[in-house]
Amino acid sequence: MRLISLLGALLAASGAAAQTAVADSDIALRAPSAAWQPYAKAQAWAAYDAVPIRELGRDWSDGYAPRNGRNVFLQRDRVEFGVEKDGWRVGAEYRLEGSLQANRDAVDLYHLYQSHTTPGKALDLAVDAHSKQWAAAGARVGRTFALPDLGAGHPLLMVSAAVYGRARNHDSSASGMVSYKPETAYRIDGAYTNSKTDYTYPFMPESVQKSSGASVSAALQWPLSSQLTANLAVNDLWSRMHWTNLPWTVQRIASDVQTVDGDGYINYKPSIVGQNSLIERTGTIGASTALNLTYRHQQWAVRVSAQRIAGTTIPEAIGSYTSQWGTFSASYDTRFNMVGLGYEQGPFRLRVRTDRLPFSEAHAFSLETGLYLAF
Repeated sequence: MRLISLLGALLAASGAAAQTAVADSDIALRAPSAAWQPYAKAQAWAAYDAVPIRELGRDWSDGYAPRNGRNVFLQRDRVEFGVEKDGWRVGAEYRLEGSLQANRDAVDLYHLYQSHTTPGKALDLAVDAHSKQWAAAGARVGRTFALPDLGAGHPLLMVSAAVYGRARNHDSSASGMVSYKPETAYRIDGAYTNSKTDYTYPFMPESVQKSSGASVSAALQWPLSSQLTANLAVNDLWSRMHWTNLPWTVQRIASDVQTVDGDGYINYKPSIVGQNSLIERTGTIGASTALNLTYRHQQWAVRVSAQRIAGTTIPEAIGSYTSQWGTFSASYDTRFNMVGLGYEQGPFRLRVRTDRLPFSEAHAFSLETGLYLAF
């Protein structure tokens, strides 16, 4: 079925991209220092509701466990490096971000299609799925300010701005009604839209594609007492992404399907009407936020946090202990059920989180590492 295959392309494309470092739990700020302080950090984070991460581009035969209602597929990769001095930060970064939101009917339909399974009863499914992806490299400049002492210590405020060039784009949506009856197989009435920077189609006119972007982010660290500290980070508080000559496809699909072949694929009589064009698009990245409260007592610390990423709230609790061999931590988030272990020693930081072992079975996985020097 054309709508299902297009939905599959939308899902597979989301998996091919691996969505602000807000997903990084380390949002603590450092006071301005006269020392040169090089830094580097990297993050790979993915969380899929319906299937294990490795299954997205496969047949969905293993570990299929969708949520009722809205299912999300989120991925974010980010690499940053640079230097700080006297409160100024100058660095470079690469971001690859993607989010897919689909209702239960959409993921159930795609599961049937991927597994070559014929439904055992009549079905009426309302498909709704939307994907947003982008990737870009750029430069970031920021400044950390020490605010006036308000009794518990100096609050710190950091504001940074980034500019991006040669940004990639891949946004898609699929929606419509799919009905199945054993005697007549499938009937489809739906729509599909797709924009993709590296897409080409026959008779595309010669064109020069251009893209640019900019983003402003902010973070605040507020000591509430000698033991309690609050941190708030808003990534992409303001942003603008712009593409010219962006390939754009719109299709309307209607078909009555009569048979299913021996391999389980559907033979259909399609009616597809659509248009391919080059468009100019301006949009935003979308703000992501993180808020946490950290309480410290001697060598122990407890942190509670909440993150908001692509419309999904992720609460988390973290406990840590500092010893002569470094700081050890354990965490748990209630949205994706990820359990994490972390280690910090001097300038080095490493944290791994997953919702299950072995890692190959994980629906959610995160690896974060960082290095922060001073000389």
